[in-house]
Amino acid sequence: MTITKCLSETPLKELKRALNSEKEYLYFNISVFNVGAQISIKCSNVYKQINYKTWNGYDFLIINDNITKYYISEEINNRKNNL
Repeated sequence: MTITKCLSETPLKELKRALNSEKEYLYFNISVFNVGAQISIKCSNVYKQINYKTWNGYDFLIINDNITKYYISEEINNRKNNL
């Protein structure tokens, strides 16, 4: 799953919270079910290595820098324009 695909599936409330966050890292917690997926974003200043024994293959950690904020803001703007 690419970052843009992940952002397109993330709820708007989570995107806005991540965009306004001053935390250094964004941890995308992705739960996949038979009928869909749920994505939540945890904002943190602490880098935490993902445990390979419990990793589900979808979760990831990304630095909350200007590039990340750009992609998040583009996704929010795309949703506003499609209303």
